[in-house]
Amino acid sequence: MRSLILLATLLPAVAFAQSLQDKLFQRALEGTKCEQVPNNGRYCTYKFGSTVEVGIKDVGGTDTVVGFHNSNIKNELYAVLYFGCVVIVPGEAHPRNYDINYGVHISPKTGLVYKTSAECRQSLK
Repeated sequence: MRSLILLATLLPAVAFAQSLQDKLFQRALEGTKCEQVPNNGRYCTYKFGSTVEVGIKDVGGTDTVVGFHNSNIKNELYAVLYFGCVVIVPGEAHPRNYDINYGVHISPKTGLVYKTSAECRQSLK
């Protein structure tokens, strides 16, 4: 009975954390724009309001370049390179209401946004 009560109190927190992740993922999808650029392959930008902007030139090509146009750890979100993927993670100005897996992962090889590090790293193979 005691464990059932504990589980019941934890479920709303887990659901809330998941909804934060889903919101960040949706925000990433809405802020993604890709286009074919002559002589530079596919160019994608990823914008999270005025907080973060990342650009990837020649997505999936032989001359892929990742540009961190706007990324500052003092903001709500910022970008890092982690195991070959660009990861958008919480910065110092983000409310501390997320779990350890909070963030989105962008593959320079596919240009797609993933919810987990494992999915993104798999796309690099």
